[in-house]
Amino acid sequence: MSGPETVINEPLSARVVHRSVVVDQSDAQPVVKLMLNVSPAARLFEPGNDVAFLAPGHDTATGLRRYTIDAVGEVPFENSIDLTLYVRGHAVEAGSSSAGHLQSLKLDDSVPLYGPFSYPFYPPQGSRSNVIMIGAGCGMVPFRWLAHKIQGRKLDWMGKVLMLEGDETGVDRLYLNRPGIDQDQYFDNVTQRAFEALKTRYSATASDTLASPAANRDALWRLMGQGHVYVYLAGYRSIAEALDRAMSDHLRLPGRWEEAKAQLVRSGHWLEFLYD
Repeated sequence: MSGPETVINEPLSARVVHRSVVVDQSDAQPVVKLMLNVSPAARLFEPGNDVAFLAPGHDTATGLRRYTIDAVGEVPFENSIDLTLYVRGHAVEAGSSSAGHLQSLKLDDSVPLYGPFSYPFYPPQGSRSNVIMIGAGCGMVPFRWLAHKIQGRKLDWMGKVLMLEGDETGVDRLYLNRPGIDQDQYFDNVTQRAFEALKTRYSATASDTLASPAANRDALWRLMGQGHVYVYLAGYRSIAEALDRAMSDHLRLPGRWEEAKAQLVRSGHWLEFLYD
């Protein structure tokens, strides 16, 4: 993984006290809602923090997969808390994934839980900021909490937003946020509305009906060139590297993409969280 530096403490034992399926559609990845009971051991867990679980057969250096806490509830008369989170299946990880393992848990099963960790993305600053979200093989799921944070600021916001996703370069298609069809991305109606509020600010350089990988690359580059832009990238490292190659080839000028990206990184406007 790459992202904010984190200290990996010893895991806590988390016991499943609730499990329900919130997305069970033939054309979407399954999503399970879990409530995990833990004794916090002086650690502070808050909604929006991340917790992590170890993918089977991996170590903590490469195999931790993070999930954002949706809610925290104190258990009366106990020194414990219940953490609510959503687990989305993923075909890329099938057979050896933390998601598959978590989704197979039953009531009263226990699993080692690492964390908490800070959420890797902070919302844009200023009402004229432009936003680009790129789901590199993971869709918009890592940006659920970011969408809530942006909506919660209640700014008179004049910036543009571009949400892209894809399993090849991360910018293969626009995220459409379709009710029902894309439920495995937003999970609940509150998040669907948060994403929809962002989607209404799509850059005029991209169209839901005319989009193509080439058009998406044009839209990405144009919006980066308008200034005051924050780029959020989450997903697989291999797809993020493919994005760099695709954009370099698209621009046809050696070093142009690398220079623009490096400038955003230096200014704190390129934020990414990647895993292998």
